[in-house]
Amino acid sequence: MKISEMVRRGKSEVYKIFVDEKFYCLLTAEVIIKNKLKTGQDIDEQTFLEMKKQSDKLLSRDIALSYIEKGMKTQKQVADNLRQKGIDESAILDAISFLKSYNYIDDKTYAKQYVLTKKGKGKSYLKNALLQKGINKSIIDEVLDSYKIDEDELLLLTKKYVKNKTMDNKLKQKAYRHILSKGYSFDEAKKAVEKVFGEQNDWD
Repeated sequence: MKISEMVRRGKSEVYKIFVDEKFYCLLTAEVIIKNKLKTGQDIDEQTFLEMKKQSDKLLSRDIALSYIEKGMKTQKQVADNLRQKGIDESAILDAISFLKSYNYIDDKTYAKQYVLTKKGKGKSYLKNALLQKGINKSIIDEVLDSYKIDEDELLLLTKKYVKNKTMDNKLKQKAYRHILSKGYSFDEAKKAVEKVFGEQNDWD
């Protein structure tokens, strides 16, 4: 296998490696320098595979670090992002382990922060949202176990929904459904709606 061309990808330290005039793989500049690669050099396939593993490990860490710089991420989000970039599973596992060793990713911390930023959302909504982000159910249950509903926020949400509307039984039922759609339990919705509607039970 002969290296026919090495082309830098944009302004990055990653190069496209062409073998026998066809694209073969991506290698980092560090791996290229370490292995003293040059155009026209003959290399066996096994050596190429080993270099690619080295490169993927370095590349996956670099991509992962750039990704989390944009904001806190879950372990699943990081892994999915690396898969989209074509990184193999072993390199992904290495990157995840690397980030966790420096506490750059922590699903429990992420879950706690996420809950704090989602005012006006009930436990059901929060649980489903966190599950979709790949957070383990046991972590979610632990975080939500200490989560207290902000009753003032819930009342404000209910009042906002019924504002300038006819206060009748039809609206009351719609208000129930609206609160439930925000992930609150039936009891939480009932308490808030009844309070906003003046705890009246009979409507024309």
